[in-house]
Amino acid sequence: MNDFEMFEKMVRVKIQDLAPNRTPMEEELKEACEFVKPMFPKISEQEIDNLIKKLQSVLDVDMDIGVYIESEYEPWLKDLKRKQSSNPDYWFYWNRYVKYLEEDMQRPSTIIASIDDVSDRIVDLAGNPKAEGALHRRGLIIGDVQSGKTANYIAIMNKAADVGYKVIVLLTGTIESLRRQTQERVDEGFIGRSSKAFLNKSRQTVKKGVGLKDARHFATGFTTESSDFRKATLQSMNVSLKNMTNEPVVLVLKKNARTLTNLIDWLGDNKSASGKIDLPLLLIDDEADNASINTKDDNSPTAINKNIRTLLNMFTSSSYIAVTATPFANIFILPEKTEEMENDDLFPSNYIYALDAPTNYIGCNEIFGDNAPFEKSLITIDDADACFPYKHKQHIPVETLPESLYEALRYFILANVVRDIRDDSSAHRSMLVNVSRFTAVQDKVSDRIKEWLFEIKRDIQSYCQMDEDAACQNPNISKLRDMWYKSDYPFFNNTSIPWNRVQKEFLMAAAQIEVRTINQRSSSKILDYAEYDDSGLRVIAVGGLSLSRGLTLEGLMVSYFHRNSQMYDTLMQMGRWFGYREGYKDLFRIWMPDDAIGWYSHITSASNELREEILRMNRIGAEPKDFGLKVRAHPTTLIITAKNKMKHSEKVERWITLDGEFFETPRFQPSIEVIRNNRKVTDEIVQKIITKCGEPVDSGNQPLFWNNVPSEIICEFLRRYNSHPMNMEANGNTLIKYINANSQFSTWDVLVTTNKNTKESHKICTCSIHPTKRPFADKPVKYSAYGTKLRIGTMGLTKHGLSESELKKAEVEFRELKRSEYEKKYGKDAKDKLSSMNFPDRAYLIKGRHPILVIHYLVPDLEKSTKILGFDMDKDLLVGYGMGFPRSAGSEPTSAVYYLNLVEQRKYMDVDDETEEDQFDDDDGDF
Repeated sequence: MNDFEMFEKMVRVKIQDLAPNRTPMEEELKEACEFVKPMFPKISEQEIDNLIKKLQSVLDVDMDIGVYIESEYEPWLKDLKRKQSSNPDYWFYWNRYVKYLEEDMQRPSTIIASIDDVSDRIVDLAGNPKAEGALHRRGLIIGDVQSGKTANYIAIMNKAADVGYKVIVLLTGTIESLRRQTQERVDEGFIGRSSKAFLNKSRQTVKKGVGLKDARHFATGFTTESSDFRKATLQSMNVSLKNMTNEPVVLVLKKNARTLTNLIDWLGDNKSASGKIDLPLLLIDDEADNASINTKDDNSPTAINKNIRTLLNMFTSSSYIAVTATPFANIFILPEKTEEMENDDLFPSNYIYALDAPTNYIGCNEIFGDNAPFEKSLITIDDADACFPYKHKQHIPVETLPESLYEALRYFILANVVRDIRDDSSAHRSMLVNVSRFTAVQDKVSDRIKEWLFEIKRDIQSYCQMDEDAACQNPNISKLRDMWYKSDYPFFNNTSIPWNRVQKEFLMAAAQIEVRTINQRSSSKILDYAEYDDSGLRVIAVGGLSLSRGLTLEGLMVSYFHRNSQMYDTLMQMGRWFGYREGYKDLFRIWMPDDAIGWYSHITSASNELREEILRMNRIGAEPKDFGLKVRAHPTTLIITAKNKMKHSEKVERWITLDGEFFETPRFQPSIEVIRNNRKVTDEIVQKIITKCGEPVDSGNQPLFWNNVPSEIICEFLRRYNSHPMNMEANGNTLIKYINANSQFSTWDVLVTTNKNTKESHKICTCSIHPTKRPFADKPVKYSAYGTKLRIGTMGLTKHGLSESELKKAEVEFRELKRSEYEKKYGKDAKDKLSSMNFPDRAYLIKGRHPILVIHYLVPDLEKSTKILGFDMDKDLLVGYGMGFPRSAGSEPTSAVYYLNLVEQRKYMDVDDETEEDQFDDDDGDF
């Protein structure tokens, strides 16, 4: 630890005295620095100023406690804490974890207080391990990708040990590198010593993490950072649960069927006369949407699902906590019947807890949401398909890389220089490259990057000590300088660092950068950041799903992502760029195609709806089964269903409800005949509306609006309009059935959008319609309206049709729903942010209003669109629509039959289903 790092650590300790359990003021930060400075005379005033700015950013962080729904339950933990208040040793594990968070992890006191509160609530919901009789609790924790779920469940493990859980099993994903990374965190944050040294029968206890805070007790780890569970190891040590009951036993396992079977066999020797193990079990299932879910018939479950159930049933008392970042997890979706869902042994029947991320977390909303503050961090890839088509074999040649990837690599080097100049030289820095699921392709990409990096390092060494003009005669150095001054990037304009200084820093910045391939073939230690804590690891990580499932890339600054999955869970887990970017928020960048940006935006909207639904259900006292049914009936979950339910079936039958839902049709059939017929059908329907309902009435800035349209006309439109099969919500027959089954949908609002900025005019009777320009792409679906939102209309069009009082009421209700989130995120600015917020379509779908149909006449933006075959710009128009149903209308779910199977997907998309593992050379599947 250098002088500055030691200085910072001591300043933080002093701050705890000056501002306990709150955010310090600037004067207190200065006072702490002045108090510590005499011990470090070499620390400059500039370094002190930099530290104060850093601490202001890092310590001004808050985290709400989240929201949960539960079945009927009697709380117990608060009473236990009251009874044990005079016994500090009772909370031994938790108290030393707090010291570790404060001193080693340097977490602000506000965050620790929130972790304390959240973990109290979850341990309480998990159940009292000392209660009389059997205990069987099942719950789910929903958190954001890379938001710190691990810190939360390690807090839960510590408190679980304090209250009496004796066996704690933590299931990670299916990848050894993730299991190893998680084991290291558990050793540091809970066990307190090296599990490897213990199982190797080391005479000396190797203390680490919490063990350095208080070494009176240690939990016992039966797995290590270098090995998963091994029955033979424990048998050789003559170890069993019967002689390990003073302190809890901890196992960190991959979700591997053979490993779980071995554990079950070993545990079989520990049963009592009752046939059960009489020690309370806490089983935490991280990445619970991955491998744990039963994707087969309930009578013949998948091996991992069956083993998890068996493990839970071996104990008299067991509590299962599923942890996931993908809120549309299959846990709610696969059962066809309600009773199947409720009887599933892993269904979270007792509670569902949605965590809130700290205010400094950069997640979906911050990058892909409406008015996203980091939207400019996205850079569009438009040239990668030539090298890595969405559909490719593992044997494709990789002779060169896309120019956009070379650009991202140059950006990574420059970002390293900036962080070095900012005196952040010992921090870890990572770049992610994810372009293929095939390990063979990943290896080739890694080789090309290594070759390029070798040339760059050679040129930097040869030229960068020269003057600027001479150095920039070299093409590589010249390209780096061009990027430095390019207005699209944050370098010179934000930092004002002159190029001559940058050029001098290149040698040290680039020399340490390494390229590593992360997949099932690579060593589990390939990303061992701990080995580089003093100098910082600078790595370009190339991989696929092994890189994406739960693995943390420390200091991730640059992401290059070119993948084709449209499955919510896969896409979200691939989002390693979500997380905390303190000290380099202005520098991180994400390269991805437009269609992927659109999908992430769509997922963001769907996830927001889900979180809002949890909040609404919390207010009315709903139970987890109600939420499970709601999610299963949500139309957007069909895209997940396709993964496991459409592989072997001609059709899929689902219950759906569109209560409070709004959707659009951003995909268009790749047939000029269909495009023209849809326009003809729409013209005739609009004409019929005019004939039946009269001339339109103005609504705001939209002149073509009707508020008394009979549902028969809407159903005729849906019956005749030929929607793209991948517009899954827009299944005409299903929608007609849904509308006819609900009497409150007998009268509709209809809006035909018109864009006054477009000169072209389309006339229907007396109505002039100015079409809207939209860019269209042929990847991954022909033809898709694309852009950052995968939308054809602007946000909030559903407000048309509401009276002034209804409009005001809807906005007040939505602001109240978002108030706590905004207060947490924006603090004193929350009031202004709430008053100026943009409202999504769902905000205006209030109870009592008419359902609404929004019709869009569209023309391709020729400068940004792929060519639509046969489309005549002078005569043709595309027509899409949006449809919204009022919330809390009491509409009944209806059975929906979808005939879109995997064959149908391949017909319209150049993609294959993503698998959950990297594909090796003997797999000749498509990508």
